[in-house]
Amino acid sequence: MNKKAFTTLMAITIALSAVGITYSAWTDNVYIEGKVKMAHVTMTIISDKVLTSKEVQRYSEITYERSEDGHYLAITSNNLKQCWFVWVGLVLQNQGTVPADLKSFEYYFEGPDGFEDYFEVKDYFYGPYPENMGFGTLEIWGTAKVSDTGPLKPDGDVTFTTIPNTPPFKTDPYEKSVVWIWIHCLDTPPDSNGETVVLYIRIVDDIAI
Repeated sequence: MNKKAFTTLMAITIALSAVGITYSAWTDNVYIEGKVKMAHVTMTIISDKVLTSKEVQRYSEITYERSEDGHYLAITSNNLKQCWFVWVGLVLQNQGTVPADLKSFEYYFEGPDGFEDYFEVKDYFYGPYPENMGFGTLEIWGTAKVSDTGPLKPDGDVTFTTIPNTPPFKTDPYEKSVVWIWIHCLDTPPDSNGETVVLYIRIVDDIAI
C-alpha cells in the first residue's frame, strides 16, 4: 500500500470513529453502539382509604393492604352479611412515560365458592389532576366520610359537587386521578359466619392512542 492510499484509509477510519462507528480492516465488520428508551405504562396506587359505617364495624373486621408495585389493593373482611359495605378510595398516578387510558377496575374474590355472586359494585372516577395537586383540601378526598347525608352514602350514592369522569379517559405522565368504589353485599352469603373473604381490586390501564 502506497503512502497516499494509507493516508486516505486512515482519514476514513478517523471520520467513521467520530460519528460512533468503528470499522475493522481485519474482519470487515461494522459495530454501532447506542441506547434505546422504551415507552411504558405504569398506573400506580399512591394513596388509599377504606371506609364503612359504625354499624358494619360492630360485626365485621376489615383490613386492607396495597401491593408493593401499587397495582392492586387487597381488602380482607369476615362475617359478611346483608347490607355489609365498604367505600374504597384510591389516588392513582400515571408513573409511566406515555399517556395512559384509565379504565374500570377488575375485581377478584378469594373465599368460599360463589361468594362473588353476592356483591355489587359502583365506582366514581375524578380527574385527571396535575402532578403537583394536593388532595388534602379537595372535597373528593380530604373531606370524604361515610354518612347518610354524604358525601359517601351507605346506599352507594355520592353528594360531591365535583362531577365524576367516565372511564376510559386519558391521563398524561405523572397526572393523578381519584376513584371511589362502593362494594356492597346484596344478601347474607351461606355459611358466612366467621368466614374470611379477600377482595382484590386491580388497576386496568393501556396506552392512550
